[in-house]
Amino acid sequence: MIFDKLEQSSLYYGVHERFEAAFAFIKKAEEENLPVGKYELDGKNLYAIVQEYTTKAEEEGKFEGHEKYIDIQYVISGIERIEVVDIKKAVPKTEYNAEKDVTFYEDSDQAGQGVIGAGDYGIFFPHDIHKPGLTFGTEATTVRKIVVKIKM
Repeated sequence: MIFDKLEQSSLYYGVHERFEAAFAFIKKAEEENLPVGKYELDGKNLYAIVQEYTTKAEEEGKFEGHEKYIDIQYVISGIERIEVVDIKKAVPKTEYNAEKDVTFYEDSDQAGQGVIGAGDYGIFFPHDIHKPGLTFGTEATTVRKIVVKIKM
């Protein structure tokens, strides 16, 4: 996993051939205030989802992992906490759903956490099992976020 600020995104262009296009979309989506919805950028190789939701308590969140896609989760506004655990320390709760590219995992006392606010993002690779959308502090907040899915 990587946590960083949008102005540092060019540091990661070499990690994957589609990262530059992913970050270009994030910048455009924020500038143009694109509405909530799904945006295809390169078919199933690269697409994005603009979301808006209220953060939730830790017990309401779910650890998830993806086998085929890397997630870039960028917060436009609001703040949230994300828990992360290495797949080697995660216990599957469901079978892998190939259509949705997701496996859900049991909660873990081995998880670390990151906090992302406006202008911040997290990058989650297939070995990074993550529980996003959690309340930071004591008060739930509204988060506007872009999740870019990048095919491995």
